[in-house]
Amino acid sequence: MFSSLKKALVATGLATSSLLFAGTAVAEDRMALYEPFGEIPVPSEKYRIGVILKTFNNDYFIDLRNGFQDAADKYGVDVEFFAAPGETDLLVQKQLMEDMLVRQFDLIAVNPSSTSNLLEPAARATEMGIPLINVNDAYISPEDQEKHNIDIISFISTDWAEQMRNHVRYCAEKLGPEGGKIAHIMGFPGSTAATLRLSGYEEELAKYPQLESVAVLPADWDRKKAMDVAGDILQSNPEVDCISASNDNMALGAIQALKNANRLGDVIVMGCDGIPDAVTAIKEGELDATVAFMQYENGYNTIEAAILYLEGKGDLIPDTIFANQEIWDASNIDDKIANYGRYYSGMAKLSE
Repeated sequence: MFSSLKKALVATGLATSSLLFAGTAVAEDRMALYEPFGEIPVPSEKYRIGVILKTFNNDYFIDLRNGFQDAADKYGVDVEFFAAPGETDLLVQKQLMEDMLVRQFDLIAVNPSSTSNLLEPAARATEMGIPLINVNDAYISPEDQEKHNIDIISFISTDWAEQMRNHVRYCAEKLGPEGGKIAHIMGFPGSTAATLRLSGYEEELAKYPQLESVAVLPADWDRKKAMDVAGDILQSNPEVDCISASNDNMALGAIQALKNANRLGDVIVMGCDGIPDAVTAIKEGELDATVAFMQYENGYNTIEAAILYLEGKGDLIPDTIFANQEIWDASNIDDKIANYGRYYSGMAKLSE
C-alpha cells in the first residue's frame, strides 16, 4: 500500500526512443535521458493536475516546472502550479497545499520544503481520494506515510547522496594522493536533499583518508548566507583546499567569499544543480564543477506517471525513479550546453 525505495531505478545512459503518444512525435523531441515508462496512453479525459513546488526563486525549480508544463502540453492535460516565496517558507507552502485541496484536482504532485511540513494536507488529500506523487525533496517516508495514512504513488527524484559522493571523488582526484582539507556547505537542515547530500559527503569521505573534513555548516540554499559561511570557513581554516556546496547558489556564494578574500583560484569549489549562473561561472573559470541532474526530466516523468495512474495503469509505475546525473566542468561544459541547453532555464542563450 505504501511506497518505498525498494524499486529505485537509476538512469545510466541514453534511453532508446519509443512512441510516447499515438500520432505525435517520438522521444527525440524531449530530453530523453531516461524514459522509465515506454508508451504513454492517450488520456481518456482532460485531467487537471496540481503541482506544489518549494519556490520559483531558483532556476532549478523553473526547470522542474518546465518539464511538467512541456509534458502537460504534449499529452493534453491541464497543470496548475503553486509555490512559496522561498525554500524555507514551510508554513506558506502548507497553506498553499491546503488551499489546493478544494480545487478538484485529479492528482497532486508535491515537492515539500521539508519532510514534515506537508504531512497534514497530504493526509487530507488521501482521505479525500486525491492521488499524490512525491517529487524531488523532501521525501515523505514510508513510516510517515503509514503513521499519517498517506498514499504516495511514487517518489520521482534523484539520488541526492550520490551527488555529494561525486563531489568528494572529484576533490580527491584533483588533489591527488597527498589530499587536503575539504569543507561542506549544506542546505536547509531537515530537508531531504540537504540530509542525504550530507550523508553522501560523509560516506564517501570515509573512503579517502587523505581528505580531512574541516567544516560542515548550513547556509539554507541561500547565496548570501553561503558567502558569509564560506568567509567564516576561510578565516577559521585558511588552508582549506575544497568547498563542496550542496547547491549552485551556495557555491556561487562561496566564489564571492573567495573573491572578497583575494583567493579565487586557490580553492576548488563544487556546486550542484547545473543552473545557468553556475554554467557561466564554469565557463569563466571561477567555479570548478557542478553536479547536474535532469530536473526537467523529473517534471516530465511525473506527468507521465500521473497519466498512467489516472488511466488505471499504476502497476507500471516504480515506487522510486531516480534521474541521471553528471559532473559538468571545464572539460565538457560546451558540449553540455549544446546538448541540453534548451532544457535548463536561461542556459540556451549561453550557446549563442
